[in-house]
Amino acid sequence: MTVLVADVGGTNTRLALVDDVNEVPAAAHFTNDLFDTFPELLATYAKRQTLPDLAGFCIAVAGPVTSETARLTNRDWHFDKVEIAGLLPGLASGSVRLINDLAALGYALPALSGAQLAEIKAPLPGSGTSGQALVVGLGTGVNVCLVKSTHTASVVVEAELGHVSLPSGVSEPLSAVIGAESAAFPSVEELFSGRGVSRLFRILSEGEERSGPDILADYEAGMGGAVAETVDLLAGLLGRMARELVYMYQPFGGIHFAGGVARGILISAARAKFLASFDVPGRFAEHGGRVPVRLITDDAAALTGAAQVILNAASK
Repeated sequence: MTVLVADVGGTNTRLALVDDVNEVPAAAHFTNDLFDTFPELLATYAKRQTLPDLAGFCIAVAGPVTSETARLTNRDWHFDKVEIAGLLPGLASGSVRLINDLAALGYALPALSGAQLAEIKAPLPGSGTSGQALVVGLGTGVNVCLVKSTHTASVVVEAELGHVSLPSGVSEPLSAVIGAESAAFPSVEELFSGRGVSRLFRILSEGEERSGPDILADYEAGMGGAVAETVDLLAGLLGRMARELVYMYQPFGGIHFAGGVARGILISAARAKFLASFDVPGRFAEHGGRVPVRLITDDAAALTGAAQVILNAASK
């Protein structure tokens, strides 16, 4: 039984054929800017592949999803199950599943281990877990999903946290540094996405234009000045945001970051700024101490989650 899975972000798309949920092969990689629509990209992929009879197709989309349609938040791409099924011979629309990309990471989370995860902060000795964990994606966009695991199953709860206003614990220290310019960051996504990195750098450098990935790469290479100021500030604010997430979601099974912005901060020297700000002060200090923080390092993790969803559905 072979299924097709896709991970469609704002910038890139990955597709892979999978017949074993425990082994996702190397994915075909596409740059979204080269295509006007997802069906155009899918048709290009199908021409390059000899596709077997498919038992199903699951697409993880970086944006809001319904049972029949989805759309990318940061690109004008729309997804319709009937249209997509029509592009793949023999595949019924009922065999196509659309899920949020963070939900895909949530479905994959219980199976991730070893080299797929990097530990950023260990929990305090003796900390218990409620089986409740959080996935936080910071890349072209920002979102979270909550995962509640028991000994028999995992439940994934979707959200749209990226469009929520910044909590005061984040907005006030940001305003203390950049003043009225903080109005440029009205939501969580506007600050912690790749474009947020770029916008914050433009403010701190007094007008210089750089992309978020370039700024993070320069920081990792040891560049100072506005680059260091930007990433250090953002890392401290991210620690404060993670502190808020502890109260919102009680993720004693861990906060699991994913995406290019998270990676650029948490595997660099900026990690120290994040950890210093994450410490929860006062009478609730033990809450933050109980929560481990990890980074999902496996680029195929969302495909693994999508494969679990569609293989389980196809086997019923």
